[in-house]
This record gives sequence, structure tokens and C-alpha cells, in this order.
Amino acid sequence: MRLWTIQSEEVYEQISSEGIYHCGGSGELPMFGAPYRWMAEQMAARIGPPPDGAVFPIWAWHTMYWEHRRPDMRRMEFRRQSRPFALMEIEIPDRDVLLSDEESWHFVLGDNYFCDAANETEFDAACRRYDSLPEAAQRAVKERSWEKIFTVFPQTDNGWRRIGCFIQATFWELRGEQLVKVWHYA
Repeated sequence: MRLWTIQSEEVYEQISSEGIYHCGGSGELPMFGAPYRWMAEQMAARIGPPPDGAVFPIWAWHTMYWEHRRPDMRRMEFRRQSRPFALMEIEIPDRDVLLSDEESWHFVLGDNYFCDAANETEFDAACRRYDSLPEAAQRAVKERSWEKIFTVFPQTDNGWRRIGCFIQATFWELRGEQLVKVWHYA
């Protein structure tokens, strides 16, 4: 699977010198620790357990604005980089990648219930049902609702919810032989 990952120059240098990179736990706890742990659990269940040294996912782009293509680094969302970084075009075996809808991922990041509504009336009714549940049941229903982020195809936009406009990829390790092309940005 062809993907594009944005990593610090330090990560690129590690891949160049050691041949491999894992996102470990020591000193690398991401800002969104709980959602990243949830994604890691999903990855372990869906693509297999992490190799030694891997704790958190490595992230990449699969689809940007409905197209399977390299991200345009001139876009506003990529201009906030404060340190030198590398955009790496990579080739990872399909079996080692978990795809998810990047916009839907925000339900997990925000610890929010992700209902199946197709319009505002359905949304309000689903939220009332959810709010009426005891707290423990809410947690279980909420976490089950997050599994919808893994629906990325068919790509649709029904005016209420887009699926597949932005598809992200997660995987456990990045090896030097998986690099296809690298762009460096200061």
C-alpha cells in the first residue's frame, strides 16, 4: 500500500542509520495518550500485536481530499511545522496497515459518542437515547461507536457525514527498505 508519512528529521535519520523506527512508550507518550492507546488496541486486534519496541502507532496519509495521493505541503494544515521534517512516500504491505477515516477519528480524540445519524432529527434522537444510559453503559456504547471510523469505503458525502475524504493509516514500524521517496522541509 502506498502511503505518505510526515516525520521529524530525527525519525528520518534513525531510519537511515538503524534501518527501522518504532513509536515507543518511553518519553514518547503522545498528547492524546488514551485515544492512541485505544488505536493501538484496535491495531493489535485487527493487524496483529506490536513488534518489540513499538507501543504507539505510526501515522500516515492514504487519501487527501478524496484522492489517493501525496499531501500538498503548501496547504494550511501542514504549515504549522516548527522543526525540520521529512515527508516520506512509503510502501507498506496491506496486511500491516489499519486504515481509518481521519475526520471520524476526532470522535475518539474528543472522547465523544459517534452515532449513526443521517440528519439532525436522527442525531437528536440518538443523543437522547445515549444520554439516558447509565454511565458504564455509555462508555461501552461510545467505545463501540468508535469502530465506525474504520469504515473508509465506499467514499461518500451525504451532506451530513463524509466518509473517506481523508483516510489515515496506522502501522507499527517503518523500515528503510519501505521508503520510496523523501522530501525534506526546513
